[in-house]
Amino acid sequence: MANHLGNESGTSAAAQGHALLPLLDKNHRLSERVFLTLPVRVFGAGKQGADFVEDGQTLDVSRQGAAIMVERELSAGQIVKIQRVAVGKEAMARVVCRIAGKFGGNLFGLVLLDPEVNLWDIAFPSVADAGKAVLRALLRCIACGRLAVSYLSEFEADLFLRHHCVSRICRHCGGWTTWTRPYSHTSEPGIPDEQDSLHPAPGHLLAPGTQNQRAHDRVQVEAVGCVRHPVLGNEVVLVRDLARGGLSFYSASNYPEGSHVEIAVPYTSKAPNIYAPARIVSSRKGAGKGLIAYGVTYLL
Repeated sequence: MANHLGNESGTSAAAQGHALLPLLDKNHRLSERVFLTLPVRVFGAGKQGADFVEDGQTLDVSRQGAAIMVERELSAGQIVKIQRVAVGKEAMARVVCRIAGKFGGNLFGLVLLDPEVNLWDIAFPSVADAGKAVLRALLRCIACGRLAVSYLSEFEADLFLRHHCVSRICRHCGGWTTWTRPYSHTSEPGIPDEQDSLHPAPGHLLAPGTQNQRAHDRVQVEAVGCVRHPVLGNEVVLVRDLARGGLSFYSASNYPEGSHVEIAVPYTSKAPNIYAPARIVSSRKGAGKGLIAYGVTYLL
């Protein structure tokens, strides 16, 4: 199966201006959102009744829909047809809202009318399983090319951060196969990769330590993450330990305790990332070099 993946950095300017939706102390998402660029074609009827065809791209996708960027103005409640360019797969969708922010085009949230349609060719697990996850990542089976949002346990996360791949059961292949991130080195024309200089390349992540066998099953690591805050914007940070309920990271920025963020771990601009909603629960100054150690709990 051919998967035409773009990377998140292709829409980095848009991503940095993407205003986070209001977050509560509970994750109400029905599936994870994968931040990746896919070319799409939108078919619909304009205000004057004339049919239109508009090319655009996704900013993020989920099992239920996507956020798409187009030049044309769309209206909430409008029914459109979304087609994957170069793939030919299509589905009907409803425009939910316009997403505020600074973009090179208009950004709209869409929901698919048929929840059984897998428009993006990505397997999405139930978010009810996220409570057992230490890492969330979009992985590709190297045997068949299938893509799946994957929740990694403590043991899998430790292996994945060491070797950048993990063995998992592939339902399509019918057995254990090797899974890795679907790296893409093609950026959108004319849009620089603003994150490249901010963190190591995927193959040069700082080597993680050994798995900690404490009661809370923390995994001691030195991994790259990205924190998104509605006011402070995006920041690439150093993550030092992982657990099922959350993590800790180091930053020079001041995040108020109790504030809501989204965080992607592991993070790279060369592959699609998954941002999980979370809350800052603790902060400790004096971590060295002016850094502050933050404790984060995931919103489940």
